[in-house]
Amino acid sequence: MLLRPHRRIGPLALAALIAFTCLTIVAQKVQFSAASRSQVLEAMENIPDSDVERAARIKELFTRAGCGKLLREQRVEGEDLPNVICQLHGQDSGTVIVGAHYDRSTVDRPIDDWSAAALLPALYQSLHSRRRHHTYIFVAFADHGEDLIGSAFFAAHLGSSGAANAEAMVNLDALGLSPTKVSPAGSDKELVHDLLTMVYSRKLPGSQIDLKAGSVTDAQPFAARRIPCITIHSLTQPNIDERATTRFRPESYYDSYRLIAGYLAYLDAILKQRPN
Repeated sequence: MLLRPHRRIGPLALAALIAFTCLTIVAQKVQFSAASRSQVLEAMENIPDSDVERAARIKELFTRAGCGKLLREQRVEGEDLPNVICQLHGQDSGTVIVGAHYDRSTVDRPIDDWSAAALLPALYQSLHSRRRHHTYIFVAFADHGEDLIGSAFFAAHLGSSGAANAEAMVNLDALGLSPTKVSPAGSDKELVHDLLTMVYSRKLPGSQIDLKAGSVTDAQPFAARRIPCITIHSLTQPNIDERATTRFRPESYYDSYRLIAGYLAYLDAILKQRPN
């Protein structure tokens, strides 16, 4: 019997095979139910003018997404508006906090962040159809521009056990202005690496652009409590350096939704509880 000679795999081919295998494994860990493009973009139609109307609209979107009894308001001390919270219970004690602020933009902050807060209900909907290891807490913060009153109040009232069980805080800033960006400055390196893994595995656009030095984000009150954080946005360099405004791009917004939904599902599979 003739034996075929063993064919050696070159280093480049081997690297490609390893990369393909890794991405296949990643894809198997990402389980979520994506909403349609029209469903996601509906939240960006007829954007409420006042912050009172925005809080009510966020609650309505969460209710329509299936968050009924686990939808609540958190009264913020010294503030008329509440944090709007939707919780998705998991099997284990670890939690992932996903947050964005819903307040209207001001002259000092020309780009409106409604797009980030409006995405929270769709992200909840993408995850709640399957059993999860982690508990996901989606929070629309009642901030005022650069005054992080909503996120600071929420972080301060997590309690020692709540902070200890929080394995990640995913902060969403203005989305839909360009393809998805991550700000490495102030973000946990492993969480950034995990997001870029999803960029490659899902073949969706994504890159790294730091927010302006000294910028305040809703991740900061959580980082102060030693919770690993990541800030995801879509701001371009002109947005950051020159405070230029940018038109909303529906395709980029939906791509960001698909990437972040997959990322949250991926975190559920790979995050391990931190030692107290």
